[in-house]
Amino acid sequence: MSIDNLTSQPDNSGEETPAPRRDRISQIAGIAGKVLIGSGVIVLLFVLFQIFGTSYIQKQHQTTLRSSFEQQLKLIPTTTPATNAGPPVTTGTQPAPGLGQAIAILEIPTINVNEVVIQGTTTSQLQYGPGHYTTTPLPGQAGNVGIAGHRTTWGHPFYNLNALKAGDKIILSTTYGTFTYSVTTSQIVEPTAVEVLNPTLVPTLTLTTCNPRYSAAQRLVVQATLTSTGLPVSGSLPSTQVTNTTTSTTPPSIWLGVGLGILTLLLGAATLVLAARYRSRRWYIYGVGGVISLVSLTFFFSIISQLLPASI
Repeated sequence: MSIDNLTSQPDNSGEETPAPRRDRISQIAGIAGKVLIGSGVIVLLFVLFQIFGTSYIQKQHQTTLRSSFEQQLKLIPTTTPATNAGPPVTTGTQPAPGLGQAIAILEIPTINVNEVVIQGTTTSQLQYGPGHYTTTPLPGQAGNVGIAGHRTTWGHPFYNLNALKAGDKIILSTTYGTFTYSVTTSQIVEPTAVEVLNPTLVPTLTLTTCNPRYSAAQRLVVQATLTSTGLPVSGSLPSTQVTNTTTSTTPPSIWLGVGLGILTLLLGAATLVLAARYRSRRWYIYGVGGVISLVSLTFFFSIISQLLPASI
């Protein structure tokens, strides 16, 4: 082969990537970018739902509970003047409250808490408000009354529980009397430290929530002792016997959450495909498809929220 032939051969060493291949790479990169952006948006929406959406839902629950419970409070005889707390009166026999039933109004003036307390502390029950540990005495009774509440979601009733100091007042109003407690201690413990709910000789109130905020790594525990009691003219409290068993509410199925998640993705994908195909009506499609997708996403968030640790 002559030198001329050699020099006449095309030089492919600097050949550019064929256009179809570049197009495929661009398409893949574009899809990956949209997936990352979409994932970020969904995570942001979930955080917003946890902070604002759950609070709105909880306030609706509280409004319903308060309306009914305050009607019950109006029916009880006028309470006797508050007296220094002695041994709680425990005459009479009343059945333990049913799970999810309103049992008291909790007031903590120092941190502006005014919440209806319900019976039970499961994840679904705490979405309604602070919950009473069913294995502990009822408010005002002898022993250690335990109440749990969310710190940062579902109305975050115990958001500022850390601000309580010794001597701060905690008031529990029930259908059988009003009981005032005075804060004695505040401590941070491990989630396994269930001994904070052990029975006590002095009538005690124990409030628990997650710590730090936005985490379930530890528990913040505030304890208070009963200082005064205002009883109805009948002067009696429910029996100190409390139930040691609960009818557990069925937790939401993780598969239901997965199904709603897939449905939401399909709705979102269908909206994008239809908008691309019918460009002249794309804003109408975005509007309708977006609303439907958000509704599905809200139900998905609700299911996932119930799978998170209680009291966050």
